[in-house]
Amino acid sequence: MPDIMEDLNYTKVSECEQIVCEAHVTQEAHAAQAAHATQTTNAAQTAHATQATHAAQAAHATQATNAAQTAHATQTTQAPQEEQAIQLSEKLHQTRALCPQCLRVLPGHIAADKQNKVWMSRTCPEHGEVATMIWPDVNHYKWMMSLAFPKVAPDKSVTRVPTSHCPTGCGICNRHLRKPTLVEIEVTQRCNLHCPVCFMSAESDSSDVPLAKLADFYETVASTAGINTGVQLTGGEPTVRSDLAEVVRMGRERGFWGVEVNTNGLVIAKDINYLKGLVDAGLTGIYLQFDGLTADAYQQIRGADLLPVKLQAVKNCRAAGVQVVLAMTIVSGINDQQIGDVIEYALANSDVVAGVALQPAFTSGRFNTKRIVPLTMGDVIFMLDAQTKGLIRAEDIWPLGCSHPLCDTGTFLVQTEADNMVKSDNSKSDNSKSDNSKSDNSKSDAQTCASFIPATRDLTREEYLSLYNPDSPQGSVFLDVLTRKGIPPERIARGVSVIIMNYMDAYTMDLERMEECSMFVTMPDGAVIPFCSYQLTNCKGERVFPPWNILGGEKGVAWQ
Repeated sequence: MPDIMEDLNYTKVSECEQIVCEAHVTQEAHAAQAAHATQTTNAAQTAHATQATHAAQAAHATQATNAAQTAHATQTTQAPQEEQAIQLSEKLHQTRALCPQCLRVLPGHIAADKQNKVWMSRTCPEHGEVATMIWPDVNHYKWMMSLAFPKVAPDKSVTRVPTSHCPTGCGICNRHLRKPTLVEIEVTQRCNLHCPVCFMSAESDSSDVPLAKLADFYETVASTAGINTGVQLTGGEPTVRSDLAEVVRMGRERGFWGVEVNTNGLVIAKDINYLKGLVDAGLTGIYLQFDGLTADAYQQIRGADLLPVKLQAVKNCRAAGVQVVLAMTIVSGINDQQIGDVIEYALANSDVVAGVALQPAFTSGRFNTKRIVPLTMGDVIFMLDAQTKGLIRAEDIWPLGCSHPLCDTGTFLVQTEADNMVKSDNSKSDNSKSDNSKSDNSKSDAQTCASFIPATRDLTREEYLSLYNPDSPQGSVFLDVLTRKGIPPERIARGVSVIIMNYMDAYTMDLERMEECSMFVTMPDGAVIPFCSYQLTNCKGERVFPPWNILGGEKGVAWQ
């Protein structure tokens, strides 16, 4: 988890104070997004798109979206609210949830209230009832759930018999319903930043995983998920390792087509030669923590004005010839009004920016808080609609086929044919442009956005199902679908993937969603477990799976 604010997993939250924490920025999971520069070349990677709706579904989608937007316009997402009775109007379905305090598995009840919000409630015999708002509009929720893809389970030869109930008996266990498409390898727990809500600051080199062990991890990923799976190197901050290039090279030599580094950008902004060394070793992408385009956003979330660092990191990625995905952690009331600006910046720099990963932050509530209202994926979808001036509408965002419909959604912004023809006439693209906090070319933001269109507007559900590749990582789903559909490479080459990642904590944990997770983390014993399982804490911040490579950390492994 190279992101600094990360989650509370490395912190013990005293009496569950209301602390805003990262919706696991590491997640990111766009290793597959190492597909922008290479995106049109690998037929093997070709495939997949997020499930969706079109033509016949368009009317229903728009209907659901319009109703949802009306409701959403009058509501705000915030930290846990004061207790109040929820007046339920419609029962939807049941699932398995957790008590946030003791993590006991409980029957979960999904229902809509009279304001059309969707809630998940459960009652612990020891700690009582807790309800979590999981979607801002019931019609949009139903529509999104209707787009579920057929499940592609892991090969039974690599699954394990579970040692206990979900989410503690992972490995991949034989209950799991979807195969991995992205696997994280933590290479260190050291970090070069001290963010306000993160205590990941192990200073000893002994918290770096030895190269020999990392070789074992690559073998684990190859044997359980296959070499067509995207790999993301994370931490801590991976770039604090002087031998990170060797770690990248090791993965590429093992046959992995995509090896991405999740980073805060400090090192690669300062030392372009370090970055070029990673690229020479076979790096296919940078997953860059990028929380907005104003100094105050970074000051509040990261504890320092890091905007110049972020812009320089993007500039250096352009110069080094490696694509970058902007990973934006969205914190309600701090940077939630900058989503549209980040999308515009990505489009203006689409020669180097391959995608944007939007990651809603979550909150940990107090023990006596029984009504939890986090920032949800649904909220972010409607924010995109409101902030992108018609470029991305709520109905343009579809579930990605690689996981549960409520876990990963997105679209792919492809250049319009007219704009691409103009660019073709100008034999040279504007690769020489230099970064600034808004656009990097002579076009206005409005003109830049008008040059792109969501691919989901010209894709039917049937096409999506038939062209989808189960091996595609989250960020490459639509890219691969468009390639298979025969969209000209020159239109795709400057396209930008937009995905929303809906990570779960103890308050939002839905174990039926967990069983469809496609993003995994390697463990020392050879297991690979779902990302949200690995990051899970109770509301005191106590982990189910302690940080295993921190020297002296709880039950962690101290590398010798």
